[in-house]
Amino acid sequence: MLRVLLALFSVSAALSAVYGQVDYCDEDLCGTSTHIACDNDVGWGASCPTSPAPSLMVFDLAKRQHVVRMHNVRRNNLALGKLANYQPAKRMATIRWSPEMAKIAAFNVQQCVMQHDECRNTQKFSSSGQNLAFIGYTGAQSTRSDQDLLTQAINMWWNENKNANMAVINKYPNSWVGPAIGHFTVMARESNIAVGCAGTTYFERGMNNVLIACNYATTNFIGRPVYVRGTAASGCKTGKNVNYAGLCKVNEAYTL
Repeated sequence: MLRVLLALFSVSAALSAVYGQVDYCDEDLCGTSTHIACDNDVGWGASCPTSPAPSLMVFDLAKRQHVVRMHNVRRNNLALGKLANYQPAKRMATIRWSPEMAKIAAFNVQQCVMQHDECRNTQKFSSSGQNLAFIGYTGAQSTRSDQDLLTQAINMWWNENKNANMAVINKYPNSWVGPAIGHFTVMARESNIAVGCAGTTYFERGMNNVLIACNYATTNFIGRPVYVRGTAASGCKTGKNVNYAGLCKVNEAYTL
């Protein structure tokens, strides 16, 4: 129990220490919606089991790099026109890790319920997007590594590309009848420059339950393109990323 309390304290303390000047209850961040980090010091949510206690994933450098790489490899292939049925993107951003969004995402998974926040915006990212995943499995928790679980979640989101098409990319629909597409389109949004993720594992009803939340710099906007098609990286003002020929350099500036 002490370990759990310390883990929860570390999330709140980190937000205070690093982003102590940010008032997450400020209406300028969310309007009439409630920010997930506003006065959020309750620890684990009422839906979480108490014994055995849930645990938060520790996002060390290897896990952070894994998440960022998985996003950029997929975005790069898409931008280069290598994803079936999709045209190249002319100004696709390189995604990097956001510690602030990762810490805010932790408040979501601490609820032990797969449910989107009302608001998760930051001063830098005023329309933050969010992808959620639930994974259940039996047996010892040690049979699945955190990296394996993160890979499964990201692949589930990206594989929604099979349900979408260029009409969706060119103009995000007001309504969509059919299998889910929104997780893929958030990952594919050209101006998404940052991601931050969190995860929790808890045992309930004879099963290991894993919740993963990734928050993004921006989200889907009805009536707007997910990305602008064209020759890969031809619209990058700063040039191509040397590691990803289809993406813009990391310092490319976007209007978010």
